[in-house]
Amino acid sequence: MSKENARPKQSFLKGALVLSLAALIVKIIGAVFKIPLANILGGDGMGYYTTAYDMYMPIYVLSNAGLPVAVARVVAECTSKGRFRDARKVLKLSNLIFFCTGLTGMLIMFLGAEWFVNYIKNPGAYLAVMMMAPTVFFVCLTCSFRGYYEGLQNMVPTAISQVVEALVKLILGLGLSMFIYSYGMNDYATTGMVFGKICESVDAAKLVVLQYAAGGAIAGVGLGSLGAALSIYLKHKISGDSITREELDAPQIDTPKRKLAKRIITFAIPIALGSCVSQLTNVIDLFTIMRRLHDAVGINAEAIISMYNGAIPASHALADIPNFLNGSYKGLAVTLYNLLPTFTVAMGVSALPAVTVAWEKNDHESLKTNVEAALRATLILAIPAGLSMALLSEDILMLLFGSRPDEVTIAAPLLFFLGIAVIFSATCSPVNSMLQATGHTYVPLIIMACCSFVKIGLNYVLVGIPEINIRGAAVSTLICYMLIMTVSVICLLRITKIKANYMSIFIKPAIGGVSCALSAYFSCRLFEGILPSENLATIGAIAVGVAVYVIVMVLIRGLEDSDILMLPKGEKLLKIYNKLPSLVKKAKS
Repeated sequence: MSKENARPKQSFLKGALVLSLAALIVKIIGAVFKIPLANILGGDGMGYYTTAYDMYMPIYVLSNAGLPVAVARVVAECTSKGRFRDARKVLKLSNLIFFCTGLTGMLIMFLGAEWFVNYIKNPGAYLAVMMMAPTVFFVCLTCSFRGYYEGLQNMVPTAISQVVEALVKLILGLGLSMFIYSYGMNDYATTGMVFGKICESVDAAKLVVLQYAAGGAIAGVGLGSLGAALSIYLKHKISGDSITREELDAPQIDTPKRKLAKRIITFAIPIALGSCVSQLTNVIDLFTIMRRLHDAVGINAEAIISMYNGAIPASHALADIPNFLNGSYKGLAVTLYNLLPTFTVAMGVSALPAVTVAWEKNDHESLKTNVEAALRATLILAIPAGLSMALLSEDILMLLFGSRPDEVTIAAPLLFFLGIAVIFSATCSPVNSMLQATGHTYVPLIIMACCSFVKIGLNYVLVGIPEINIRGAAVSTLICYMLIMTVSVICLLRITKIKANYMSIFIKPAIGGVSCALSAYFSCRLFEGILPSENLATIGAIAVGVAVYVIVMVLIRGLEDSDILMLPKGEKLLKIYNKLPSLVKKAKS
């Protein structure tokens, strides 16, 4: 056995499983954070909160996103060729680069906060934006180590740091938000003022308090990113990176630091630009939705108010309506929409080193196996989840945000479109990672840049129409990602020269997904007349949908044997999987 292979590594699906389990834990924790937060802050407060997040994301991506992928790729490339000393050098170089980019990103966000909130006509978000600035710096420090360990095909440090970040955010972010809201309203009840500002009514006091409460929630996000940075740094100091002394001392060609730094930056720039373009939908929404909603309100405010059947509070001034609509969209519909891509990002992160190694070694069989496994695993998750989210949009929103029925009324039609869109957006991340792994880093950039012009045009036209308003943003997101995913998959298959098994990758997951969504929808309508509450009906319908999906996927052999063999204890799982169809048929008979 070679020294290179003596070091334990995770296969693509094992790594994806680790990250997916971490993503599941993080999303559960995130739901415990975000759902109560939305119920506390409502459409107005979530408008401030999401505005800060939307400004943070492009700055974070520009200063950070390309570097972890580049570091992972260069480290994977070095270890595949037995150059372990170079891999260690990459970590030191990336720490320096990340420190500089993180500091720059933090200063940009801090100094540009006032101009930004005034430009998008949402000045109430100023405090939240200011509180978000340090998060850029802490996340950059974390991602340096994440990229390094991912390049070593060890996803555990990334997973642990993600869980730590989510826990700290939950405890401190939700705690600070609840405390500030309670303190501010008590202050108004006692003095008639909120943090020194005189308020004429309870509704006016709430709008002021919500600005500070949103800032408190954002402060928790920053402290969570600090916790993640500390956890992964301590892991590295205590446990190391699993590269042995024997591997370091083995004969190998040492690459100069300057050459390695150039290679990292060469990979990072197009990936960072591509990641920025992938965030363009958020950026476009950020710079167009609020301004176009203000235009729509100015054209025909009555059409918008009557459209939502009293869901927009009568106490709101016309200038407050855009933030309320945007907060309902981002705080409720987009929160659920963003759940699934987190899991499929894990597919892309784990697939990148595996595809890189197969591409570098010109191992076409391994390349085909990993590419098909990533696509299949993504669509097996995305299709049933997306279609079910679309058909049960109002039911799911009421289950999670029942204390905010007005916001649910606004968000439900939006989630219908976003549920379909999530199938395409969730697939984009792993496909882009695999394109980057083959060295075609500019392909995702070009595709997403072109499709983003479609998003800009649709947003500008649709959101500005009073009878459509915020719904135009959801429709434009669906069309944009549909185009991106279709073109990206075609490019990936042509570049890798893979003759894909379309039945296995696309058709079988589609059959299972449609069965899942339809069974869940009709079960929900049936249960509403039987069960004592609508929430129980929704939960029961989701359970039915999952059960039907599992049965259908087993009967049509939706998973390949190679997928199961790549999992932990794959041989045992494969034996069980092969027995399931006969067991299902016996149960039916």
